Amino acid sequence: MKLISPVILLLFMACSPQINLQKSNRKNNFIDPFMCTSGEHGHTDPAAAVPFGMVKPAPDSDPLGYSGYDFSAQTILGFSNTRFSGVGCQGVGGNIRILPFVLTDGNQKISKSLKLDKKTEIASVGYYSVVLENKVQAELTATRQVAFHRYTFPKSEHVGLVIDLASSFVGNNYEEHQIDTSGVIFGKISSRNICNKGDYTIYFALSIDKEEVKITSNESKIEIKFSSLKNQEVLVRCALSVVSVENAKNNLNVQSSVSFTSVRKNAVNDWEKILQTVDIETSDSILKRKFYTHLYHVVQTPFIIQDQGGEYRGSDGELYKTKQKNHFYGWSIWDTFRTKLPLFSLLYREHYIDMMTSLGELYKQGKVDWSTPTEPFLTVRTEHSITVLLDALEKNLLNYSLENIYPKLQEEIKNLSFETPDKILESSYDLWAMSKIAEKLGYVEDSKTYIDKAYEYEKVWDEKFKIMGKDADLMEGAGLYQGTLWQYRWFVPFDIRGIQEKLGGKHIFEKQLDYFFANNLFNVGNQPDIQVPFLYLYTDSPWKTQKLVHQILTEPTINRYGSKIFKEPIIREVFLDTPEGYITDMDDDAGTMSGWYIFASMGIYPVCPGEPFYAICSPLFKKVTIHIDTKNTFVIQADDVSDINIYIQSAMLNGKPLNRAWIRHNEILSGGKLIFKMGAIPNKKWGLKDPL
Repeated sequence: MKLISPVILLLFMACSPQINLQKSNRKNNFIDPFMCTSGEHGHTDPAAAVPFGMVKPAPDSDPLGYSGYDFSAQTILGFSNTRFSGVGCQGVGGNIRILPFVLTDGNQKISKSLKLDKKTEIASVGYYSVVLENKVQAELTATRQVAFHRYTFPKSEHVGLVIDLASSFVGNNYEEHQIDTSGVIFGKISSRNICNKGDYTIYFALSIDKEEVKITSNESKIEIKFSSLKNQEVLVRCALSVVSVENAKNNLNVQSSVSFTSVRKNAVNDWEKILQTVDIETSDSILKRKFYTHLYHVVQTPFIIQDQGGEYRGSDGELYKTKQKNHFYGWSIWDTFRTKLPLFSLLYREHYIDMMTSLGELYKQGKVDWSTPTEPFLTVRTEHSITVLLDALEKNLLNYSLENIYPKLQEEIKNLSFETPDKILESSYDLWAMSKIAEKLGYVEDSKTYIDKAYEYEKVWDEKFKIMGKDADLMEGAGLYQGTLWQYRWFVPFDIRGIQEKLGGKHIFEKQLDYFFANNLFNVGNQPDIQVPFLYLYTDSPWKTQKLVHQILTEPTINRYGSKIFKEPIIREVFLDTPEGYITDMDDDAGTMSGWYIFASMGIYPVCPGEPFYAICSPLFKKVTIHIDTKNTFVIQADDVSDINIYIQSAMLNGKPLNRAWIRHNEILSGGKLIFKMGAIPNKKWGLKDPL
């Protein structure tokens, strides 16, 4: 099915006065939740959620997609209420799956799956709708902790819902449930976490807005049977809590008298508020759709998990109460430290401060790299948290002293892995970050110990990465994780000048970069080398970054790798505004690649998180306005930019010439204007002043 159908329907629905999307500058108009949801092309989903929401009701395809949903599937198992957008393995979540049924005189057996009428399928911010083969229309929306399912049934004496309390994308450990006299179903569910590492436990309370129903329980499956009039609506509310059944019931009661329409309207407004942080000016509607949908994907996680009174459970299973506005949980830091978290530090600083406080609390609770047996909700992995904390410290985005968790950071450093060349490079980056933290806290000897240990990376770099042999492009060669020696060799972000010297100088370093890209050794489909297009900043040719990044963003490229090497290269644009949004085998990785797109398209990129600066590349847009706060903005303006005029000729920062190819974080936060003059021929002299 062509994407134009749901898009047209979405635009039609945008005219509804209930959700007030009349104005053309509404960012919601450019969100397409189906983007990157097909097969191996991103692993995102069309869940009806609010920003950072716990509940994410969406269809679960048959067979399952990585986030439950696969746009290319024609059949669903039902509509579950939890998921983690854009991750690998089997995904995680899929709890409390609901499937509506309609029985006929000739068939009294309830189906385990149903076909979708794809022509009726609609997704927009905070809303999903589809008509099933049994003529039931399913509609979904949500608050932060309560999923709303509205099912419209045909006239029948034998209709109902099957609720599967043991559903899970990874595996269910157990569930406990009860049904009270009012028909509210409540209980506790424990499921396996992503990649079968650890467990999470959630509490739920579910109500059905329908009288005269018959509820039967068969182990973990509950059948709710009733009769329906023509086009009769039945509303299901499913509330979650990480604390207790009592709190789940309270979360349900808070929403007990709120209508589906009202919840949907509030969700739209929540999305509009968070998307309004950035304005882009371009006549290209496809670019707008890509930009804002990727921003939409970025703010799906982490989750805000506290209950009404601020209570939440920690990673250790114990009960806590948050002291800040929101407690965040659900991390994928090995991926997101590269782009998404730095983007939050720029666009959503109040949320980011709470995230960093939440991360500090996670250390106190016994943080591990993946998942414990007592997690409160869905999560992935947390390597490189020390680098993230340094980045927040450098940007003045910590509201507590790292002294409070310094012993925990030291303990994590002691447990770093140095087993393989890639782990040595990554652990060295953490050691460098720890050295910086120790220095700022006044631990001079510790700082020296950590930086000396960090620079021991040089031995393995000389052995494995200095000279590229015949096996240098072998995926997972030398014990590497989802990468090649070529792709990992550049991952020394804290010492780019050091590896330049090892190669024989800046000129040879540039030639090696040229060879890397000319021979299609770059892997945009995975994380280890996604910063490499910006490394021309460290050479005498920053214009090559301008050209290369523009090609990756807008033109077909030759792609040989994902998490593995392809039998045949994939030649296409990496970023499309379709369900096949990314190249095959390219996860969004919890918003990491969406963050890459947003940064690169704005014309800046965080090459070395932990150092508060951004590389400069060519913006795709005539103007980008970042709303720093209610009074200040920072504008990135590209005069004469076009598909041909992709090279920076000159730059002015707040009225003064800027001749360096990078900008400080605090220069952006101070507000003002960065104005580029663009042209079709590279200015090979621009950007050479004050090299890093």
